[in-house]
Amino acid sequence: MLYCPKAMAFASTDALHDFIEQHAFGCLVSQPFFCSHLPWLLKRQQGEQGVLYGHLARQNPHAKALNGQQVLINFTGPHAYISPGWYQSKLAVPTWNYAVAHVQGKAQLLEPEETLAMLEEQVVSYESEPAALAKMPAQYREQLARAIVGIQVPIEQLTGKLKLGQQRSAEDQQGVLTALQLSESHQAQALAALMTNWQLGVG
Repeated sequence: MLYCPKAMAFASTDALHDFIEQHAFGCLVSQPFFCSHLPWLLKRQQGEQGVLYGHLARQNPHAKALNGQQVLINFTGPHAYISPGWYQSKLAVPTWNYAVAHVQGKAQLLEPEETLAMLEEQVVSYESEPAALAKMPAQYREQLARAIVGIQVPIEQLTGKLKLGQQRSAEDQQGVLTALQLSESHQAQALAALMTNWQLGVG
């Protein structure tokens, strides 16, 4: 379960889907505790809340323990330390702002032909250079696909949290946003961009 006050919840399923697609490298966790970090392909229109697709190396012990298991997938966006010195308020403490989405569902292993089709779709979704695809002829892709196991996770529970300081005064929000934008930290700058994009915590 994810603790999330209502004021910090995503506005809609579409907003959560957008976030997952923007931060598609998710952490897959199952019990007994095993964790794998994977890129995911989201198909929004499948199932009631969408279906996630990924793959593991066939030699990864996690793959052998997944089929039919309830899993958690955690997607983490930008995050940063927030200094009380950035607030206009006289009383304040440091905190950490962040954005996350959590998916729960039952993992299902894919057949080899399904794995190959999913893998090709995932590559196309990320690859921006057509010339790069020429380096992956069909026979070569099929050979590599035999070394992996495809996974699908129909989304049963979808939750997320945008802890961006949106509950504070407009002056405090503006102070935080400005400090993040001026920071030398790439994470801080990315957090400021997310806040601006979502129009949360910007005063």
